[in-house]
Amino acid sequence: MVRRNSNMQNRMREHVRRLGGNCRICGEPIDYTIPYFLPGTRKPNPEAFVADHDIPIDKGGRHDLSNAQPAHWRCNSKKRARLVAPIIKRSGTLN
Repeated sequence: MVRRNSNMQNRMREHVRRLGGNCRICGEPIDYTIPYFLPGTRKPNPEAFVADHDIPIDKGGRHDLSNAQPAHWRCNSKKRARLVAPIIKRSGTLN
């Protein structure tokens, strides 16, 4: 398991937030103002923004800004450590 630097994670999130754009997994718009946690809980909001690794770390991707892309929490949790291209090819949801 790769240990992730929380400072780098924060930099990735801010970098991707500044770039903006739709979820790179489902293609739908992201509301970047939605809090990460559901109100009054420590449960992630499924619609919240996360910085996803385009190429998963365990598939050889790097934990850096060049490998970061915007995604909904729900999409990222379904993607897990898979590449997006095969998912898109099957679903046809992302341009």
